Amino acid sequence: MWKIYSKIAWRNLKKGKRVTLINVFGLTLGITAAFLLFTVVSYELSYDNFQSHSDQIYRVVTQDEYADGMSYNPGVSAPMPEALKADLSGVDAIVPVVNSSVFVTVNDAVNSTGSLNFIVEDAFFTTAEYPLLFDVDVVAGNLNTLNNPGQVVLTETEAKKLFGTWENALGKSVVLSKRIEASVGAIVADIPDNSNFKFNMLASYKTMESNEEVFDTYFDEWGSFGSNFQVYVKLPESGNAEQANKQLLAFAEKNYKDRGNSKKSFSLQAMGDIHFDTRFDPISGEMIRKGTIYTLALIGVFILLMASINFVNLSTAQAIGKSKEVGIRKVMGGSRTQLIFQSFGETFMVVFISAIISTLVATILLPYLSKFTELPESIRLITPDFLLSAAGIVIGVTLLSGLYPAMILSGFQPVQALKNKIQVAQIGGVSLRRSLVVMQFVIAQVLMIATVIAVKQMTEIQNADLGFSKEAVYYFDLPSDEPRDGRLDVLKQRLESNSQIKSVSISSDVPSSNNNWASNFWFDGRREDVPFMTSLKYGDADYFDNYGLKFVAGTGFSESDTLKEAVINETMAKKLNLASPDEAVGKTITIGGGGPWMTITGVVKDFAQNSLREEVKPFIIATELSQYEVIGLKLEKNVSRETLASIEEEFKNSYPDAIYSGEFLDETIANFYRRENQLSLVYKIFAVLSIVISSIGLYGLISFLVGQKLKEIGIRKVLGASIPQITFLLSKEFIYLVLIACVIAVPLGYYLTNQWLQNFSYKTTVPIGLYVLVILASLAITAATVGVRSVRAALSNPVDSLADE
Repeated sequence: MWKIYSKIAWRNLKKGKRVTLINVFGLTLGITAAFLLFTVVSYELSYDNFQSHSDQIYRVVTQDEYADGMSYNPGVSAPMPEALKADLSGVDAIVPVVNSSVFVTVNDAVNSTGSLNFIVEDAFFTTAEYPLLFDVDVVAGNLNTLNNPGQVVLTETEAKKLFGTWENALGKSVVLSKRIEASVGAIVADIPDNSNFKFNMLASYKTMESNEEVFDTYFDEWGSFGSNFQVYVKLPESGNAEQANKQLLAFAEKNYKDRGNSKKSFSLQAMGDIHFDTRFDPISGEMIRKGTIYTLALIGVFILLMASINFVNLSTAQAIGKSKEVGIRKVMGGSRTQLIFQSFGETFMVVFISAIISTLVATILLPYLSKFTELPESIRLITPDFLLSAAGIVIGVTLLSGLYPAMILSGFQPVQALKNKIQVAQIGGVSLRRSLVVMQFVIAQVLMIATVIAVKQMTEIQNADLGFSKEAVYYFDLPSDEPRDGRLDVLKQRLESNSQIKSVSISSDVPSSNNNWASNFWFDGRREDVPFMTSLKYGDADYFDNYGLKFVAGTGFSESDTLKEAVINETMAKKLNLASPDEAVGKTITIGGGGPWMTITGVVKDFAQNSLREEVKPFIIATELSQYEVIGLKLEKNVSRETLASIEEEFKNSYPDAIYSGEFLDETIANFYRRENQLSLVYKIFAVLSIVISSIGLYGLISFLVGQKLKEIGIRKVLGASIPQITFLLSKEFIYLVLIACVIAVPLGYYLTNQWLQNFSYKTTVPIGLYVLVILASLAITAATVGVRSVRAALSNPVDSLADE
């Protein structure tokens, strides 16, 4: 029986080639989009799912409650791990993990580059208990070496980079930060890309404890919290996170009550939340909002739904042509159930063919998808999870697309069917088909609105006045393990002598960066904490001119190697309740409490210290040679590669063993919005795709309806109807449906995009004209799609359609 159903289904599909091609093409587009989006969503949701104890692992995070709001930090103070071991009961393990970039020197240049010096990123300082929490596959050696100072563990890739092959690395000596002798105690397999615990090197925690000055980490400082200094706990399988949180509240009360200007608390964050909770940065790797994942998944569902709607509309409209076949089958004893199975068979065959083509297309497109998403290039489409989801999509689309047409076809009365008296209006579902067309265009228009607003937002952000000059600004990092001595002055003078360099400044960081250094402070001689934190930046006297910062009161400070004078921003002046910025000039301020009092020499206009997602914070800029990490250069426009090469050469002359890393400031700032730009591009692609799918459906539907009305069109032409009149007659219903869709899509699009804009402190305005533009574009697309087929029908010779009457 199934063999007969298959043959009949294939014969029917071949007979209606045009509709079959339209259905296959539309479904292929929809299923391909769903496959690609499924790959992105499943990858993001898979982060650290491979960890054996993922449901037992938690991170201790810090919350500070100030008078004006909350502050969140994924890190803890250095003394906390040991203190927690004494105060936190009912846990299996407490493991500190400190992420750092480490300058590593090898003794023999046996690697492919011939280099002796390397920067190892994502080096985790931790204990031998690390594998109790996180899965680590040992290739060679023993992880218990992490119990001893001066021991490191390398991944296979990092070992190959340093020693040529990982086999050469085991047992070899290295030097960390030019001062610490260490040896390679083990080699481990590379950590998968879908992990927020992807390290290149593990180093023993005792190495950091015994070299506090080298790593600028002091294990008796309870008040210093670094986002890279994190602690993880493993609860028993029957463990209670709520009970542990109560102990952490008691711990905060015991150690931090009346300390500082905030109410500090600690809590556990489940491993499964780390990749998605944007309040707390992960120890390594990327993160993404769950809202973004839901958006991508929803787009995939919508695209599939649109493709299914096309199938339903065309199949029900095409049902008239199958009425005689259905009538004969019923007269010959065919049951309604058999007819339903046959109809589902045809639907399944179309969907299955589309899914096969979609798999091939998605496989070809997948490498390009990694160009504008966080997918690694090594990812593969065909996996057990993909096959299971693909089967679900095929079955789901078959049921969604085939149920209604099957019910319509199987419900024909045999007498009417055999007399060919079934008309479009008699098959039912006209209102449903209209509703489905409206639904298609609602989805398409919402995506169009989202695309336009996302592009407008990102364009304005990229062109926004950040409060400083980012054009032609180049900067490079200073070696963190080198003393800040006279070489800095010599390097600055040599750079300033270059005719292609306008100015040079040495500082802790550039004006806009990921730096979130913050501290308590005292103001105006009062020896008490101001009830909010201040952000910190350090720079020399040329900092303001080099980056084009503007003063609203006073001037910059004079050159100094220590804390003597300071500059604050407008937000700081306002939060200090000063009547005007001028009132701040001449007052004193000190960082951390108990430090040297600095005289405020000026107030700069607010500028974006981080990305424009965040509000401007109060901050202090001061001189402090020991905190300088970056040299920034204002270059002439259209600077040559030779100039950049000469900058690197001067750096090498001052620091011959250091590794050089330079970047343009505008590229750094653009990287702040990489995720948003990627999402904007996704919106563009799928907005176009939704329009294409809608247009395919419209074209197929109008083509079928024109075929049903050929005689009516011929009669109207004979009676004197003009081409515009006939075109309008055929097109008007679809125009009305698109207008109805606009009424629904505009408020829905406004609400959804407004929710997305809440992620930014700087928000674009959305004029009414933008929505009008989307409506006009939808009408134009509809008019073009429907109009082309309608005009062809209107131009046809009435003799051809009336010849058999």
